[in-house]
Amino acid sequence: MIRFQWKQAVPSLCIAGAVVLFAVPGMAQNPPGSGSVMGTGPTSIYNFHSNYHLGFDKPEAWGLKYFASASLLSGLQPPAPAEGYHAGSISLGFEADWLPHLTAGQRMIGFNGTTEEDLNKAPIFARVVVRIGLPDKFTVVVAAPPPFHTFGLTSHLLEFGLERPLIERNPWMLSWRGYGQVGSVKGAFTCPAGVAAFAPGTPQNPTECVGESADTASLRYAGSEFQLAYKIPSMPKLIPHVAVGGNFIDGAFQVRAPVSDGFDETRLWTRGGTFTATGGLSYQVNPQMALLVDAFYTPLWVQRSATAPSMNDGLFNVRAMVNYTFR
Repeated sequence: MIRFQWKQAVPSLCIAGAVVLFAVPGMAQNPPGSGSVMGTGPTSIYNFHSNYHLGFDKPEAWGLKYFASASLLSGLQPPAPAEGYHAGSISLGFEADWLPHLTAGQRMIGFNGTTEEDLNKAPIFARVVVRIGLPDKFTVVVAAPPPFHTFGLTSHLLEFGLERPLIERNPWMLSWRGYGQVGSVKGAFTCPAGVAAFAPGTPQNPTECVGESADTASLRYAGSEFQLAYKIPSMPKLIPHVAVGGNFIDGAFQVRAPVSDGFDETRLWTRGGTFTATGGLSYQVNPQMALLVDAFYTPLWVQRSATAPSMNDGLFNVRAMVNYTFR
């Protein structure tokens, strides 16, 4: 049994507290119904070169926090190394997350929920995850999806984190992780090729696109998470785990779309807080390799029209990872 060392845990708890303090103002500054952008049609809601703040429950904001949540660096905690945590250890993981297919109603997020956007581009979110051991049982985490143009998207995201076990009392372990993300994803969300092929103003092209857009979604976040794992004594290779976390999401959407009235360069941004929960299993194949599967859920509130009530349209998905430790 390894006793909990308060002196070693203080840095972790301080960082976790700082993240919570950072996130709480973001949760409070955008109550439901704030920051709405009103209008009567696609060409009258926004000026083409304006910068608009969105309430955190508006349809456009829901889209930003939905995909930021899909990329959260949460859960999927590899088992503790058999030789213990030590500086200089290196592990490499490959993660693949399922992205649920969005319905036509969920895709109606443009122009305050009146226009459908092309959101079902990729069925999965994949990334490489690298862990490097630091002194005092800390581990730095760096992750990124491949920066290739796939599924009509080009990703320039970078995730990073710091994690550490807080309490190790065999067979239980409580650990902490702080994490964040910077970067963006580019794609034709507002004017995909399939829409631009129709005449401007027709039912198939209500936003009057005259060419394919090159839009950018910035998906920035910071978060903190606590994870509890239990090593089953009769099956020591199988380790169930659960985690809960809080996040501050800072999202922005930059339109770059050629339309019949000119070139739309509207920018929309939003900020606010979310909560997450994950649960899953890890299986230690051998001392170097582990397989992990998690179920992830985050409630996401949205008011899809001015007369509709605010409702929870959260994200549930399944995530998996193969992790290999080199040293």
